Amino acid sequence: MRRLSKIAMPAVLAAGLLVAPGVLSSSASASSSLTLTGGGCEPLARRFLCSVSFTGAVAPVAIRWFVNGFNVPAFDNRTFVGIGCQPTFRYDIRSVISDATGASVEFRTSPVCRSGNP
Repeated sequence: MRRLSKIAMPAVLAAGLLVAPGVLSSSASASSSLTLTGGGCEPLARRFLCSVSFTGAVAPVAIRWFVNGFNVPAFDNRTFVGIGCQPTFRYDIRSVISDATGASVEFRTSPVCRSGNP
């Protein structure tokens, strides 16, 4: 009989989760929304230091960086990146952040690359 109670209790809990799966989920996460809270690219000598920040995302979160329209996979899923550049040229830098709900936000800027020392 003891053995039965050890097996029966987890089975009852599992059955309860199948019937009411939302019991463990937070109502706050259901009402939250993905929001871009900051972003910027600091121009240094032959380099941009770029970052993005966000709140309200539902995991998993994907961050994709684009430079002049092309995705740079080495920068994916990073909130801070260093992007090399050619002095005096303007670059289109974009970051797209998306979460498990399908929500997405975008950061975009077009800085000019600086030459010389930082």
